[in-house]
Amino acid sequence: MEDKTINLVVIDDSFDTEEKVVSTLRNEGYAARSSRVEDEEDLCEIIAKKEPDLVLYTKGMEFISLKDTCDCLRKHMNGTPVPVIAVEKNGTESSTVEAMRDGAVDLSSYGNMEHLRMVIDREVNALRNWRQMNKLETSMKESERRCSSLLDSSRDAIAYVHEGMHVYSNASYLELFGLEESDELEGMPILDMVAPDNRDDFKSFLRDYLQKDATTEAHKTHLQKPDGTQFDGEMEFSPSSIEGEPCIQVIIRKEDVDSEAMQEKLKELSQKDQLTGLYNRQYCLDVLENTISKCEDEEMKAALMEVQLDNFEDIKNNVGAIQADTVIKEAAKVLQGATHKGDVVSYMHPSFTVIAYKQDEDSAYDYARELQNAVMDLVVNIGDEKINTTCCIGITLIDKTSPEVSEVLRRADKVLDEAADAGTNQIKTYVPEKGELTRKEVDTRFRDQLTQALKDDQFVLHYQPIISLHGDTDERYEVFVRMLTEESNELIMPQDFLPAAERIGMAIAIDRWVLYRVIQDLIKRTSEGKTTRFFIKLSAASIKDETLIEWIEFQIKDKDLPENALVFEVKESVAVTNLKNAKDLAQGLKKIKCGFVLDDFGSGTNPFQLLEHIEVDYIRLDKTFMGDLTENAQTQETVQKLAEQASELGKFTIAQFVKDANSLSLLWGMGVNFIQGHFLQEPQAEMNYDFTDIAG
Repeated sequence: MEDKTINLVVIDDSFDTEEKVVSTLRNEGYAARSSRVEDEEDLCEIIAKKEPDLVLYTKGMEFISLKDTCDCLRKHMNGTPVPVIAVEKNGTESSTVEAMRDGAVDLSSYGNMEHLRMVIDREVNALRNWRQMNKLETSMKESERRCSSLLDSSRDAIAYVHEGMHVYSNASYLELFGLEESDELEGMPILDMVAPDNRDDFKSFLRDYLQKDATTEAHKTHLQKPDGTQFDGEMEFSPSSIEGEPCIQVIIRKEDVDSEAMQEKLKELSQKDQLTGLYNRQYCLDVLENTISKCEDEEMKAALMEVQLDNFEDIKNNVGAIQADTVIKEAAKVLQGATHKGDVVSYMHPSFTVIAYKQDEDSAYDYARELQNAVMDLVVNIGDEKINTTCCIGITLIDKTSPEVSEVLRRADKVLDEAADAGTNQIKTYVPEKGELTRKEVDTRFRDQLTQALKDDQFVLHYQPIISLHGDTDERYEVFVRMLTEESNELIMPQDFLPAAERIGMAIAIDRWVLYRVIQDLIKRTSEGKTTRFFIKLSAASIKDETLIEWIEFQIKDKDLPENALVFEVKESVAVTNLKNAKDLAQGLKKIKCGFVLDDFGSGTNPFQLLEHIEVDYIRLDKTFMGDLTENAQTQETVQKLAEQASELGKFTIAQFVKDANSLSLLWGMGVNFIQGHFLQEPQAEMNYDFTDIAG
């Protein structure tokens, strides 16, 4: 289950830049939490506090340089390689080498959000891989430490052998052979531990074993101590490693040892916390992962509760750390006694955890209150003092939408902190904040909502006029789909539900619904004597739908629709990713007398190269060009070139997001054919725009 949460630091002097980046990331399914830095004094404080996954540095900031930003990050992140991406504000080209020399991992531009998103995706994934590797290394070291501890305490005689020589032995192994120190055994051949009469047989067995693939095999033989005493035993050989080097693990059991029972005991010990006797952290994580999977597959419900004793630091300072451990042990007994049958309670220092099954929000809260009451009744006698305490509990519900283990734990930690901050004996249940849901949760929620909306016709269409700057008075409307909420009849915007629809395979059904409604509108407008063209967005899934062209052609012929009245839009980035499908779609639309638009054109490095492969009628300029059109001469030059090149190729240009009269005037002078935007008319349910207003 992929975690798509990003803690982002944006070094920029504008809220608009931050909002633009956050909006782009959220549309890609990220839960982006950002902090904007505009003052050198609080930069390092924010970096240290937020532990960012990524820093975006807008070039040209006067209050701090790129190099100082990277130095501050290295100073406060304790070796974590948090990436810094240098970003040009206005799409100008600069030196990537210079930026990387200052410490950035790459150089991008706010004028090319698709490239910036790809760089962010790459760097965030790289950081997560590093963190995962670091976590695995730490876990491996802890496992090795725990394994070593278990080996030293094991009643089984265990040794490690490399190239026939002993390199490690536990206390039981030394005791078995009558040795006092491991130094006495180090470098001694394993063959010396076998009785002389059995050595040839043993050498034959060992030779055969080493020639096989990694397996576990046993060999019964007569063994001999250095003093000559012999005894019968079973030697179990299995491949292993010690300090990263391959070796063979040898376990020797006397015939009278109940090895199966001992192994079971060792397994049990490896799952338990030594202080409390409860399950330990690793066992809890394994059970939690299994619980999340079951909730997903079987639609069962559960809850993770984190329990933390109130004022424990005060107790420890008062009675000392050793006596404070007594309080922990007694609290563990109380919690174990108060949990329901089948639930799992563990100690994950400094808090306890309870994995409780068959829980919804209300029952989990009542359960947590039972645990609190049990802790409140606890009195621990330490000398002349009577210690009693309370506890705070953070609850995270687990169901089919729940994310991976790390995110569930993070949520439990978060609400536990909130409960502790609210006072003593508090209970808090995790409620996701806006933008905090994982992609899986978003998709699950929208699946039911979209299914119901299609069933109950809870979509509506809005229309925005596309207006000619050069005298064409034909009606052109871009079509936008909205979804109505069942409860309040409020509109949900497409950027909120269409990305989820794409991911869960419902985009084609929504596209077909839109097409069907547009065709009804077209029939009505034609009957009223109006010449209307509708511009309709297609999802990436629809351009791959081999039945789409056939379905559109049938509708045109069946309803006797006018030629070139339907124009279909595909984003440039989608066309690049699905070049063959986009090419086939454009060719198919031309055959049935429909138009084709490349949307968000100009965002790529060489957009006109795409036109060599795909035959289009219109190009709609990327919205980023409109942001600073009136102020930025370079943007004006770029738009002018795009319009001129399009005209030379016989393509019409459309400028979107036109925001004022100055922009309109500039676009007219640049030779742009059509415009649209809220300045002229925002998308609305009625088609009532007077196309003769600015024509000519």
